[in-house]
Amino acid sequence: MSRRLFVIALLVAISGFFVTPAAKADDNIVTNQWYTAQFVSNAPSSLFGAGSAEYTLGVDGPILPSGNNFANSVLAPTGTSWQITLTTSGTLTVTDLQATGDEFQMFDNGDPMAAAASPFVVAPQNPGWVSPGSGDTSASTVDGNYEAGDINASLGNADMSSATFALGSGVNVITGEWLAANNQGTGDMAFIAESSTPPVPEPSSIVLLCTGLLGVLFAFRKKLTA
Repeated sequence: MSRRLFVIALLVAISGFFVTPAAKADDNIVTNQWYTAQFVSNAPSSLFGAGSAEYTLGVDGPILPSGNNFANSVLAPTGTSWQITLTTSGTLTVTDLQATGDEFQMFDNGDPMAAAASPFVVAPQNPGWVSPGSGDTSASTVDGNYEAGDINASLGNADMSSATFALGSGVNVITGEWLAANNQGTGDMAFIAESSTPPVPEPSSIVLLCTGLLGVLFAFRKKLTA
């Protein structure tokens, strides 16, 4: 076996171990992805996944693993709840997206969400603001300030309402309420779910790793005895 084939086999074996497991079939939200959502009536109103966006989708959203990583959002699934399944604990970060004035209350499996530390702690990412409790995002100031859909700028603006909440391991069914609508008629928002630890490889990934390593060892042994 040539050295090139040996290296390729080794890389395939290693990459198989780091395959990210797909979301469960019932989940409609994946981690490390920003979503844009809206409300469809004046506050207070139930959470509504954005079937269409009145304004532009959110841009420049901080993502892990480093402070230099940013990504645009996608439309949240249409519906009145979102499901996130985690193998460990995690966080949900929420921010008002367009103009100051909107505030939100978030629920997990029917209970108000508890405040948690933001995962975005490395500059130039902005962490957002602390929840005052009861699943509420931070207080906003109505000053006509627009961030034009820039998620990171919204998180860094004290006049914009935002917060990070705790997600538990297992199934998290997320719902919410639009509490204030002082500037806009749609209550648009952006949110992202994060896992507190890297995903655990699925059994199929472990099998792939073992198969690849056995192949590498066999090829190496054959090369030594040739």
